[in-house]
Amino acid sequence: MSRLVLFVLVVMLQVCLTLSNPLPSAAPDNAGLLGRAQQVYRDTKTTVLNVGSTAAGFVGMYFEDHLKPVADSYMEWAKDSASSLWERLKGKVPTFRSTQDK
Repeated sequence: MSRLVLFVLVVMLQVCLTLSNPLPSAAPDNAGLLGRAQQVYRDTKTTVLNVGSTAAGFVGMYFEDHLKPVADSYMEWAKDSASSLWERLKGKVPTFRSTQDK
């Protein structure tokens, strides 16, 4: 018996809540709801783009101030090593070809 009373009580509460908060009407409110959703989307997109551009600016400044000076020295070292290796190879290739022609 108590389960039946509990079931009826839950159903009555749901009916009361449904009647106190009616569903929105079909056309006018739904159009307003869609417009509000579009505006929220636009505002969120603008906020995300602003935050992203600010973060990209900070990352760019950090790279220019902290990483680029260190990376440039390594890039110069690598470029110098590659050019010296190329010069050594160019010097040996003609000697290698002339010994094979004989």
